[in-house]
Amino acid sequence: MTKNYPSPDQPVASADLRNVMGYYLTGVTIVTMTGPDKKPYGLTVTSFNSVSLSPPLILWSLDNRNDKLPLFQDAGGFAVNIMAADQLALCRKFAAADNDRFLNCDWCFGKYGQPLIKNALANLECRPWAEYDGGDHTIFVGEVMSIKHNRGKAAAFFNGKLGQHEG
Repeated sequence: MTKNYPSPDQPVASADLRNVMGYYLTGVTIVTMTGPDKKPYGLTVTSFNSVSLSPPLILWSLDNRNDKLPLFQDAGGFAVNIMAADQLALCRKFAAADNDRFLNCDWCFGKYGQPLIKNALANLECRPWAEYDGGDHTIFVGEVMSIKHNRGKAAAFFNGKLGQHEG
């Protein structure tokens, strides 16, 4: 039987990569920032990872087509809120096209002026460290300046579905 491999100059199809990455269990975060108008902005993000312990660096990425991209690129900082399993409705709300995502959301400004979602498993306030071109996404690296954390079950994303990790 002959196997059909893509040629070295032909990468895999975007849909194929998206489908296979769906089998990678990820946590769910809401990345927030304070805009120049002093209003909070935020969106649901699953592309989040630690980079370095010394200095303490994390990264996340945002689709270049997102209309809030310029706000995050010009921000003086951001927060990554690691969401709990009982906050799935909030994760969906921040993933939707609703412009007033913070309405009826329990949050406060953190030590460094970024919006922190209360009762999340963790809140990490960051200052910008670097920004990279990541194809159709922009990769943001932040230096973690402040951490708050709680115990509980984690919100998770797997195979195209939002749910919880049983821990």
